[in-house]
Amino acid sequence: MTYVTTGLPNGGATTYYTFSYDDSLSVADGRDRTIALMAVADSDFAIMNGWFGGVGVPFTLPMPTRIAPGPGASASWGSSGSTVGITVTPGNGSSLDLVRWLLCAEVTEMLMYSQNHGWFGSGNEGSTGEGLSHFLANQLMISIGSTSRFRGPANIWLNTSPRPDWVNNTDPTDNTNSAKSGCALLFLWYLNIQLGFSVNSIVAAGGANLGAVYHTLTGDTNDPFPYFKSLLDAAFPNPTGNSIGGPNPDSPFPLGALTWIVTKGTYGHDEVATSLGSAAMGHFPNAFALALDGFNGQAIGSGTPTASIAAPGFTGLTVPADGPAQFMSANHLIPQRITFPYDAVFASSSLPAFPASGSQTRELDGAMTIAGRAFTAHTDLTFDAAGDPYFTNVNPATHNVFWLSQDLRLFTATPGLNDHPVPGGPAFSTDSYDGAYTYVQALLAWLNSTYSNPSGTDPFDPATGVLPGQSAAYTADSSVTPTTTSGANTYNNYNFAIARVRLNGLSGAPAQTDDVRVFFRVWGTQTADTDYQPTTTYLSHLDAAGLPDYPELPAGAHTIPFFATGNSPNLSDPNNPEYGTNGINNKSLIIPAGSNSMWAYYGCFLNVYDPANSPGGTQVQALLPGDHHCIVAQIAYDGDPIVNAGGTTQSPENSDKLAQRNLQVTHSGNPGWPATHRVPQTFDLRRSPKRPERADVLGHPDELVIDWGNAPKGTTAQIFWPGAKAAGILEVASGLYGVHQLTMVDAETIGCEVDGRLTYIPIPTEAPEDLAGLLTIDMPAGVKYGQEFNIVVRRISTRRGERVERRPAPSSKKRTDAMTAKKATKRSAAHEGPQVTVVVDDDEQGPATEPMTESLTWRYITGSFQVKVPISDEEKMLPAEEDALAIFRWRLRAMPTNNRWHPVLSRYVDYRAAKVDALGGDAAKIGPSLAGAPRWSTGKPRRDDDLEFTGKVSCVDYDRFGDFSGFTLRLEHGGERSFHARERAVETVVRDAWEERATVSVIVDRDRPHWPEAIILRRP
Repeated sequence: MTYVTTGLPNGGATTYYTFSYDDSLSVADGRDRTIALMAVADSDFAIMNGWFGGVGVPFTLPMPTRIAPGPGASASWGSSGSTVGITVTPGNGSSLDLVRWLLCAEVTEMLMYSQNHGWFGSGNEGSTGEGLSHFLANQLMISIGSTSRFRGPANIWLNTSPRPDWVNNTDPTDNTNSAKSGCALLFLWYLNIQLGFSVNSIVAAGGANLGAVYHTLTGDTNDPFPYFKSLLDAAFPNPTGNSIGGPNPDSPFPLGALTWIVTKGTYGHDEVATSLGSAAMGHFPNAFALALDGFNGQAIGSGTPTASIAAPGFTGLTVPADGPAQFMSANHLIPQRITFPYDAVFASSSLPAFPASGSQTRELDGAMTIAGRAFTAHTDLTFDAAGDPYFTNVNPATHNVFWLSQDLRLFTATPGLNDHPVPGGPAFSTDSYDGAYTYVQALLAWLNSTYSNPSGTDPFDPATGVLPGQSAAYTADSSVTPTTTSGANTYNNYNFAIARVRLNGLSGAPAQTDDVRVFFRVWGTQTADTDYQPTTTYLSHLDAAGLPDYPELPAGAHTIPFFATGNSPNLSDPNNPEYGTNGINNKSLIIPAGSNSMWAYYGCFLNVYDPANSPGGTQVQALLPGDHHCIVAQIAYDGDPIVNAGGTTQSPENSDKLAQRNLQVTHSGNPGWPATHRVPQTFDLRRSPKRPERADVLGHPDELVIDWGNAPKGTTAQIFWPGAKAAGILEVASGLYGVHQLTMVDAETIGCEVDGRLTYIPIPTEAPEDLAGLLTIDMPAGVKYGQEFNIVVRRISTRRGERVERRPAPSSKKRTDAMTAKKATKRSAAHEGPQVTVVVDDDEQGPATEPMTESLTWRYITGSFQVKVPISDEEKMLPAEEDALAIFRWRLRAMPTNNRWHPVLSRYVDYRAAKVDALGGDAAKIGPSLAGAPRWSTGKPRRDDDLEFTGKVSCVDYDRFGDFSGFTLRLEHGGERSFHARERAVETVVRDAWEERATVSVIVDRDRPHWPEAIILRRP
């Protein structure tokens, strides 16, 4: 075996190499292939050297390079001092591309050594450098326009169980094709294709390991390995037998998932018709979203998904994008879930497309191409026939969302101040709980006689001024405002819920819709679990046909029914005044002659302060772990009962038979900080159902998603879930999301900071069945009086359905026959329980065909609630905070210590007590009381006229003439308070306290809160 240069131009020398070949090789494999290599070798070197910023090799040029014979493909290099030698064994008959690939793998290792940025290991390139050499060799093929890609060690790691972390670890001595270098190679392709980083930027970011490379490229300090591994685990779930397909045997990327998240997937004919005739003009905003997992903003660039109705389509329905993409992090270089919102927009031409009876389903498709690969998503939309009573939940003209229904309103009446709370309505003549029931019945009768015509005045429109309190924040569902103080007197408050049911169709008795009932339920606190669960939260007594005829209190009192006729009417009596024949909340709806629509009103008294109201034997206040509540009105109509079918669980956001109101309003103070800026909110949640052991979306737990809206940078939040493991939540989050801002505060509390628009939190599966929770939001110091921030919390779950395309739908029948058929179908479905099979019927008649089945997977929103945070005057906040503290202390005292809410309320009460103190109150003097904090007969809040502030003097103030003008106290519970003063004696006391860092208490009159009445010096 002799290496020769016979026949090579210039004796085999180029600028960077001196080539020779083994004389045992054929002319084609020896001389000819070497000549071809010489023609491109220097230009290839220029490409490689460019990746490394032109560092060059630290060896004498040109470098001796030999082409050796052999059956396999390999290469190696070695150095002695400043001299290096390269041996390339491409295998007999192999292509020039393979020779260039092998040479590139060796030369790039020399460049790593020369660059000295961590790629090169100890004495050789190590596992990370080995992965980089394979990665760059195929990058050379891409650079020269070759279609050749040669296999490296990626599959070795994919077929190793368990798949170890060689991203954050490196073996500096391993330069073989191994699982170690295979993991490194895969991660480099992940950085390049999945995240869009250039070869040059990757090479320049060299570090101690690939985790360090990732941190340098993205600026993200989180561990990148769990998410990287989760993508590969989803694509290659089996630990053996894996082989990467496609043109690049070392890169399966891009990997990811495009999934629909459905907020509203069901539309009724009448609901759409009403919308078309209103300011909404058929527009349902943010009805769906496409969630893209696996990528960062750099990889997708300006690309956006497309959304379309699959054939056969639905006439007149379009699905336009609604605003820009929403990111989890403001750092768009980090891989994360990227959400693209879409609207549903109907045209008038869509109305004839609705089915004449029953329901019809159409497929909604989403698609996006990234790095040459198409990602698709599919879900189903359901369209219901006309002629059933319904709620309208959305009106974009008022900027409401699906879960703040247009047809459910709340208001507070204070008859001691105004015995006609609804102008023109009946008098609230008896200031008592019984009087409140009498009043709501009279009010409903008046609304039904006065405002039943949809062409007339809308009593729910804030502009008409009919129902009070509708132009503000709809805060009347609070259970900690039992009274209103005005002047020297205190007056009782009473809360009411009014629902409006709509009906379109034919006029007159032949089209009469009988026994339309509305149930009212209150959740004890805010919740994202308002989806229709008929055996728990929506528990009802069932009639002989198995359909709901009145609401019941479920086990655990997760929801509490409220009524218009009494605390606990005898609902088993068929003639009961609530839901019996001619009951106040059971009506037969007849559209008047000459009209094609009507409105009907239902309602209840939200009797949360009456000690005699004891659902299930427990006083109602003891069942309320929150101060604001979720309220849902349900239309119970046998002709169209609510049924979970086709893989879809109904909810107020999706169903026209459910209307919801829940809006938490908790004030943040200014300028006090931090205690007055703390916004605690209790909330209730089911634990996540256990999913199959798989890495794709079907294995994902349910998730809580927080939409931070306009919350400013610096806002932080904590979630306290007693019984859940914070460490486990973070572990799941690291595998689900490329980025998360979640941290572990304590064993049962996670924290996060506002960064992007959305934060996703896995709902634990290993936890109590029902998770009592405390969401605590801390606003930053810079917020100002008059600002308002809105934060929305949603729960998303996963559904998998099977689309079964079968014979056409039957011909249309007149309305009465259609309603009979619908009623029978719905009754049958109600007996069967939730379904997972989606049936698609063709509109056209034709022969029956064999069914065709296709699996569909999508995500949907089960429920939502909003936290509204106005920045308010601290002095005005104090009385309400004192009342709330008194009531919650009563609730905590009345609660057994083994109750799931006890640890939550303990922490919650501590937060509210600190807030009272920071506002200038004295929480220690406020005892448990359902009447709230005590008042003097003067009507002034608290026990006397004085406020007390304790802390240390942080600033002594002088005006422009050098005269003493006041001082500032840094309060012991956080924040600062400024005081005015001119007296020399006050100046002396204040200066001494400032110099000695003594603790002082400043006493002020409540009506002159910035002028000290007394200063008390306290021992340190």
